[in-house]
Amino acid sequence: MMLNLLPPFAPWRNALGFSLEDRVMKFMKPVRFSFFAICLGAFASCVYDPNARCGENQQLIDDACLCVNNAALTSLGCVPCGENEMSTGSECTCVSGYERLTAGAACTALTSKLGVACDTGNAPCTDPQYSVCHVVNGTSGYCTEQGCSDANPCSGSYACDTTATPSFCRRPPVGAGNACASDADCATTEATFCEPFQTHTCFVQGCTAAPNSCFPGQECCTIAPLKKSLCLPPGGCAQAKGTQ
Repeated sequence: MMLNLLPPFAPWRNALGFSLEDRVMKFMKPVRFSFFAICLGAFASCVYDPNARCGENQQLIDDACLCVNNAALTSLGCVPCGENEMSTGSECTCVSGYERLTAGAACTALTSKLGVACDTGNAPCTDPQYSVCHVVNGTSGYCTEQGCSDANPCSGSYACDTTATPSFCRRPPVGAGNACASDADCATTEATFCEPFQTHTCFVQGCTAAPNSCFPGQECCTIAPLKKSLCLPPGGCAQAKGTQ
């Protein structure tokens, strides 16, 4: 019931027969309708959408919100990696043949001899700083440097592998994080296993947990249903319900 706030002369009517009370009520109707529309709009904005349960750059996998392909889980959420970058789980690193000259800069083609292809038989490393040919297959590998540490970090997206003696700057595995539909899409890389059902991503397989043979910062996870050991980003083994 609406309170009567009209003055005593409310019964006064104009020449057309409309009282002051008539005019006030005529004004209040659109006001009441607008208030109702605002409340309805506010309620609609909070309605649960089952098709949008995850945040930006995330996808729903087995009732868990995970980053989309080639996105890294950072303190800012899932951040898509840029051009010439690949996700290692918690950060975006440069793909093989590219480097980041300064923190936060874009990945550009290598200007140094770090990562240049080499062969211990007929193509040695010629740069004084990156004079070690780290063998990947047979006698072929890439040029890098030894003796890295926290005080002497590696350049670009390379990471210090302290499980080796002496320690050396290790290249991110070629092909890891690439999109795939089958193992054939990963066969020519170092990440030869394709997970085709959920992530559609190439992973490094055949790793060991002790010592951890995965790229520094990743974990070796044995997944029983697959009968495989895969290198996964931090926390990935728990999500895959595997063992380390």
